[in-house]
Amino acid sequence: MTPWERPTLDRERLVRRLPPVEYHRSPDEQQLFDEASLPASLPLMLRLDQEAEYLLCREIAEEALGAVPDPDDLPG
Repeated sequence: MTPWERPTLDRERLVRRLPPVEYHRSPDEQQLFDEASLPASLPLMLRLDQEAEYLLCREIAEEALGAVPDPDDLPG
């Protein structure tokens, strides 16, 4: 590699090196997931608090729409 070349990342190799993800729910948590809709259960599965959920939704909206106004900039 020459000094002006950037190293590349082999993503497939990196993912293969990751350990498998295992998750075992407790019985009461299983019931909660069974009764909840997908939008309600995703934050629970990811263990997101309200602020992290907002930031995730905002990031997805910015990716989809290109720009998202700040709540303070909205009229009303």
